[in-house]
Formats: sequence, C-alpha cells, structure tokens
Amino acid sequence: MNAYRTKKIGICYLKGKRKTQKEVILLDKPIILFDEQCYLCRQSKRIISKIDWFNQFKWLSLQQYERNQQLTSVQKDAIKSEMHLIKKNGEVLVGFFAIRYILLHCPLTALAGLVSYVPKSDVIGNPMYRLVARNRYQLFKNKCDNGVCRIPSK
Repeated sequence: MNAYRTKKIGICYLKGKRKTQKEVILLDKPIILFDEQCYLCRQSKRIISKIDWFNQFKWLSLQQYERNQQLTSVQKDAIKSEMHLIKKNGEVLVGFFAIRYILLHCPLTALAGLVSYVPKSDVIGNPMYRLVARNRYQLFKNKCDNGVCRIPSK
C-alpha cells in the first residue's frame, strides 16, 4: 500500500468528466500533483508549502504518480498542462479551481480563496490561470531546462 493511499473508491473526475479507473483512492489529505521537471510547478510547490501552516496538503510529483497509477497520454498531458488537486473523496480539481481550493485552505490566503468562490469569479480566474499556464515557457524560459515547461501540444 502506498503512503498516500488509505482506502479505495471507484470513481475519479478528470477535467470535469467522470472516468472510472481500476483503482481510485480515498485520501487522508488532498494531494497536489505537480510536474517536478517544471520550474513554475516547483516554485508553486515551494510557495504553497510555506503558506500551508497546518500541513493540509500532500505533494506528489506527476512522475511518481505515473508509477502508481495507469494514466493515458491524454491524462499525463492534462496534468502537465494544469495543476491538479485530488480531494479526499477522489474528486479532481484542475487549474484555477485547484488554486482557489488551495487558497481557501491556507490561513494567509483564505480571504482571497473566499473571494475566488464568488459566483462568476471563474469567468476571470480561469482565463487568467490558463494564460499564465500556456505562457509559462515564455515567462520562465531561462529557468526551464530543455523546454520542459512547454505545454504539451494538442
């Protein structure tokens, strides 16, 4: 049994679509998946870890997650292109929705997290998140090795 797994359940949500998998996990803490080869992802992990005073989140690299779960190439590309957070019940939050969940659960950013749950906030938040995610290679090209910050082409 893996360290982050406590119980099995049968349903997982990836990008808002219901997908069944051989094994999905019920967690003791939400897991934030990140690409350990991406500079922005590593920096996000470093910053969020500092504001996660109550140690509410576990971190798992995409590379480690791939070893424990069977993922399609579409799922791998999705995780590389946007931050994924797996809630305790197995539901997966992606991109802006993962960020606002994290903000709400960290004391220093809880107010910003609350504001991000105002109805229609995703109309602004989601495109802003995607703009940064899509352009992270341009923003951090001096920090990214061998183009690993590039979004996988569709």
